[in-house]
Amino acid sequence: MFKNRYIKFVAMMVLMIFSRCQKQEVIKNSQPNILLIITDDQAYGDLSLTGNRYAETPVIDKLAEEGVFAKQFYVSPVCAPTRASLLTGRYHQRTGVSGVTRGRENMNLDETTLANILQTAGYNTGAFGKWHNGAHFPYHPLGRGFNEFVGFTSGHWTNYFNTTIEKNGKALKTSGYLPDILTDEAISFIEKCNTDKKPFFCYVPYQTPHTPLQVPDVYFDKYKNKGVDDFNATIYGMAENIDNNVGRILKKLETLDIKKNTIIIYMSDNGPLNLRYNAGLKGKKGSVNQGGIKVPFIINWKDKIATNKTILTPLAHIDILPTLLDLIHINHDYKKPIDGKSFKSLLTENNDKTVENRNLFAEWNGNKRVRSGDYLLINEELFNIVKDASQTYDVRSEIPKVYDSLLNTYQKWFASLPAKVASKPILVGYEDYPITHLPAHEANLFPPFEFRKDRKHTGIAYHSLYGWAHDWIDFWTKTEAFASWDIEVIEDGEFEIEMKYALAKENVGAELMLEVDNQQILIDSLESFEHSEFQNFDRVERGQEAPETDWNTVTIGQLRLTKGVKTISLKAIKINGEKTIELKGILLNKKNE
Repeated sequence: MFKNRYIKFVAMMVLMIFSRCQKQEVIKNSQPNILLIITDDQAYGDLSLTGNRYAETPVIDKLAEEGVFAKQFYVSPVCAPTRASLLTGRYHQRTGVSGVTRGRENMNLDETTLANILQTAGYNTGAFGKWHNGAHFPYHPLGRGFNEFVGFTSGHWTNYFNTTIEKNGKALKTSGYLPDILTDEAISFIEKCNTDKKPFFCYVPYQTPHTPLQVPDVYFDKYKNKGVDDFNATIYGMAENIDNNVGRILKKLETLDIKKNTIIIYMSDNGPLNLRYNAGLKGKKGSVNQGGIKVPFIINWKDKIATNKTILTPLAHIDILPTLLDLIHINHDYKKPIDGKSFKSLLTENNDKTVENRNLFAEWNGNKRVRSGDYLLINEELFNIVKDASQTYDVRSEIPKVYDSLLNTYQKWFASLPAKVASKPILVGYEDYPITHLPAHEANLFPPFEFRKDRKHTGIAYHSLYGWAHDWIDFWTKTEAFASWDIEVIEDGEFEIEMKYALAKENVGAELMLEVDNQQILIDSLESFEHSEFQNFDRVERGQEAPETDWNTVTIGQLRLTKGVKTISLKAIKINGEKTIELKGILLNKKNE
C-alpha cells in the first residue's frame, strides 16, 4: 500500500512540475514581440497620410489608422545620432556619437542598448539594414545585443541592386533590390523565432529613401507619369517600396497569427535630403528646424492600445526605449540615467494625459534648439510652434522672458553634456573577429586639410571629395603625403597584412611603405589592376558618394603587434607616373597561435 501511495505521490509531483513548466513556457511565449522599423531620410511629408498628393503609402497609412500617430515626434538632425538615442534612451552627445563617419558614429562601449536589455530578458534579437553606430567589433551589432545581423554598418550603401552586404560577419552576395532582400531576411528571422517559440525584437532600419537614387522601374515610372522630377520620382518610388515591404512583414505576422502579440513601431531618422513637400515645415536634414528633425511616428499594438488616435504631445526618439520596456513590463535598472520618458499613458483610448512637463533639446554644428510646450527656440529666434508650424514669425521680442528662460535651460542642458568626445581607435585582435578592416575613409590624411574642402592640391585626397563611407584614397601624387589609422591591439599576436588597391598601367612601379611600432613592410612589384565598369543604376547622377567598384587584394607581409594603442601609417616612397595606388583599405588578419 505504501508503494502505491508513493507512486501516486511521485506521479502527482511530476504532473505539477510539468504543469508549472507548461505555464512558465506559456508566459514566456506570450511575452510581446517588438517590430521596430526606421527609415532613412524619410520626411514627415513623404507619406500620403501627412498630405502628400504624390506619395502612395496605404499600408503605413492603415498602420496609423489602426494605431497611434504622434504628430509632434522629434529625432536628431542626422542618421547616426538618431540611432544612438533610439537604442539607448539618451541624447546622442552622451553616447559618444558626434558624427556620421570616420569613427564619430561609434557608440561608446559602456552604453546599454535596447537589444542588450531585451536579449537579457530572453528575446531573440535581430537587426536587418543600416546599423551606423560602429563598424568594427565590438561596436558592431553583434557586439551590442543582437543575435543576428544582416545589412551594413556604414552610413549609407553605395549600390542597391545585386550587391554584397554582410550576414553575421560574413559576405552575403544578394540578387535583387536591397530593401526587398532585407525584408526577406527579417521575415525569415520572425519565422524562426516563431518556430522556436521565442519572443523577438526585430529591428529593421531600412536604408531608403537615402541616396543613391536607385529604385526599380515599376516605382520610378509610376511617379514620373505623375509629372514628378527624377529626384523626387525616385524618392516617392522608394517610399512606396518601403510601404510594400512593411506590408509583407505585417502579412507574415498575420499568417503566423502573432500580430496581436507584436508591438509595431514605424518612424524615420531625420528630415529629407532635398527641399521637397514636407507639410510646410522649415528646413531639411542636418537642420534643427522642424523640417530637419520632425518625423512620422506610428505605434500599433492590436487590441492593446488605442486605434485611430493622434498624439499632440511633443515626444522624441529618447522616449522609445522606456516606453517599450514599460509596455512589456520590464523594470530595468539603468547603469546610466536615461533622458527619455515613457509615454505609455498616452496610448490608451481615452487618455490624453501628457508626459510630465519637460523640454526637448537638440544641438548640431553649434545650432541650438529647445521645444517646450507651445514654444520652440531655434538659435536667436522664438516661435509659437502650435500657432506657427512653419516658423514664419519670430515672437522673441514680444515675450523676451520666455526666450531668456528657454535659453538658460538650454545652456544648463548643454553644460551637462560631455565636454569632449573621447577618441576611439579601431579595435584589433579579437579571437572571434580576427579580421579587422582599416578602410580608406577612416584614415587620417596628411598633410591635414579643412573638412569638406577640395584637397587634391595637397597630394592625397578622397576620390569623391568628402570621404564618406565606401570612398577611397586617390589623387596620391606626392611622396610627402600619407595616410594613417589609430588602432588599439587587444592582445599580442601575429597578423597577416593585406591591401585592397587599384593601380593604372601607366603608374606601375609604385612603391609604398607600411609602418607600425618600428616595423616596416616594403610594398613593391604591384601588378596593375584597373576598376571594372559596374552597371550604373542611379536615376540622378550622384554628387558626394563614391560608386561601387572592384579591387585587387594582395598579401603584403606579416607583423607582430603588441597590446596597446598605436598608429599604422602607409607612405608612398616612389611614384612612377602621375600618381601611386588608389587605396580601398588595409586588412589585419590575426593568425592562430
